Amino acid sequence: MFIKTKHFSKAELSRFQDLQRQSFTILESTAASLTGGETEQDVAQNLVRRYRAAGADSFFHLPVVLFGARTALPGKWPIGKFFPKTKSLQPGDSVILDAAPLFGGYLVDTSYSFCFGESGTHRGMMQHLAQYREQVLNAVNEGQHFKQIADQVAATMAAAGYEPVHTKHPGEVLGHRAIKTPKLPFQLRLQGFDAVSLSWFKLKDNLASSGLGRSSPLWNSLNTSDHQAHDGLWLVEPHAGMGEVGAKWEEILVIEDGQARWLDDQPPHIRQWSQIAAGSDYQPTYAG
Repeated sequence: MFIKTKHFSKAELSRFQDLQRQSFTILESTAASLTGGETEQDVAQNLVRRYRAAGADSFFHLPVVLFGARTALPGKWPIGKFFPKTKSLQPGDSVILDAAPLFGGYLVDTSYSFCFGESGTHRGMMQHLAQYREQVLNAVNEGQHFKQIADQVAATMAAAGYEPVHTKHPGEVLGHRAIKTPKLPFQLRLQGFDAVSLSWFKLKDNLASSGLGRSSPLWNSLNTSDHQAHDGLWLVEPHAGMGEVGAKWEEILVIEDGQARWLDDQPPHIRQWSQIAAGSDYQPTYAG
């Protein structure tokens, strides 16, 4: 079964960009609609409905909604803890909304972070996360290995007093591939996940881990990432945590002939970082 990972045409890249923007719009407008008291489960169910209405026919992973201390992924964090809980949104809570829909085979994965109220800790964490957008891009263009880049991001976070909790994500990933799956006349699901893309990710990573392949779709600090950047689309997602505060961002990095660029110049976290630098409010303001 053919999974496309690189050599995307201009039309395909444009489609990825449009869908990434659409996904960010859904996340930010949902964030702007929160009034307090909603549970993670309420918001996750609403996100599923909104993505379905927008044309998503499957999900690489179902929408993740984290409130308060759960945004920092405290302690051990098995995959089941990512599923939404009955925790309700309270003033001062950090919020992470994350969704990975597939639209006609195009997989996009986006994250939106903010604080439901004012928090100097969250503001500082968001400001800290801004540096990785340039750092990761430059490191790829300098020819550094994926493993080296992941190690540097984790070390920089730790030096600033933050825990690099993306290492608690499935696969310990700083990033993973964005792919295009074939169009099928039916949808295969595995415990609520898209079975085609999930099975492909597991197979390719297992082959790389066993030494039978050199192209793991995961980007982390493991030996399978000890190589220069593979061409394709990579979803980069640095995630910091400290105490009861967590924040992250996630968007598509395009790598062609070993050279990297961001697919879009204006994801919502760019605007948030500008607002933070100006000392202003960085709450979700989507009014569509």
